[in-house]
Amino acid sequence: MLDPLFDWIKAMWHGFIALFKMRLPKPEEGGPEKFRKTRTAGRVFWRGGLLILIILFLIWNATFFWHVLWTRGDTLTYPQEVLRANAMVQSEESATVDGSPADARTCDRSQIVDMQIYLLDLMVNRNEWVPSMPQYKVGLLGLVEWEATPYFDNKASFQTGVLIALRRTAVELVDVLGRERGTSGADADLETARGNLQTDEQIWWFNPFDPRRPFGPVLPASSWYSDAIPLYESYNDRLEACDALFDARADNLIQFLDRVARDIGSSVDQLSRRSTGRQYDADLDTFVQGEGNDRGWFDFRADNLFMEASGQMFAYHGLLQAAREDFADVVTSRNLDGVWDRMEQHIAEAAALEPLIISNGREDGVLMPDHLSIMSENILRARTNMSEIRGILER
Repeated sequence: MLDPLFDWIKAMWHGFIALFKMRLPKPEEGGPEKFRKTRTAGRVFWRGGLLILIILFLIWNATFFWHVLWTRGDTLTYPQEVLRANAMVQSEESATVDGSPADARTCDRSQIVDMQIYLLDLMVNRNEWVPSMPQYKVGLLGLVEWEATPYFDNKASFQTGVLIALRRTAVELVDVLGRERGTSGADADLETARGNLQTDEQIWWFNPFDPRRPFGPVLPASSWYSDAIPLYESYNDRLEACDALFDARADNLIQFLDRVARDIGSSVDQLSRRSTGRQYDADLDTFVQGEGNDRGWFDFRADNLFMEASGQMFAYHGLLQAAREDFADVVTSRNLDGVWDRMEQHIAEAAALEPLIISNGREDGVLMPDHLSIMSENILRARTNMSEIRGILER
């Protein structure tokens, strides 16, 4: 009764062996009937294996496309989900440094830290961290990098831009904002969180094809970033209980804005270089080839820089609104509301740019505009506002 089943299993086994050895048995080995069954089984095994590989390949790429084609929760109204309507309440308690009274210290949660928590959760928990996905790093069949395509690298660049802003803020929290006058010891939670965010964004569990990164097994970048969330929550809980420091002085606000201005200034420089297809040479008194190009829709690397800058501005759209709450006393006492509103406006306008196809054309182009220059212009306006704020605070 079970003989046909056993015969089929034997035939499949012989087919596997034959396929493994890359040959079929000769007809005289076991007779024509055995040869026919083995050949049939070999074909079935080969086709079945090929079909399984195709299905796995499709699933592999389908999950990649599902995660990479849009960013979940990237609405520009997100700061209002984080910020409270009321300004921070200052505690009547005061800190002492070397026995002398210092500035009133905050016994309330830092809005900047809460914004860090929200953005980290958005990027690594509510979304897949694309820069470290093996599908992203392998590219299309290992032949074409996704960074050389007009669409499938946009989310990775956007997330990298957000990470740049989070890293800058993490450094300022440790070095300046989380210390009393910048001289006390660094907060352990803030320092550990900063170290987590410095993890290479492309590290996955295994990295066999990149000698610059550990082979593995190692924790992927998304796990390190996710682990920073409870550290920030711990700091904010202690801050609310008057057991941690947040030094919301005017000079610290100046330094924070200076560092942010340098950060976004670097992005403007990259955008400008890429968008400069021709430039004027004063010595030759003529226009010459620039560092960039004017290929318009056909510059498939321009979208990388555009989306990275977009991610930065998306993050600073929330972080600088949070800074306004944390430094509410300084903003109010120095009458910074007007210039701060303009800064927030320009940041939001930069973050809101979402062209269907990112074009790196001429600045006076009609069919193919220069989206990189448009992004640069909005960022520079925000940077100018930061300089205005600094000037007012230094008076």
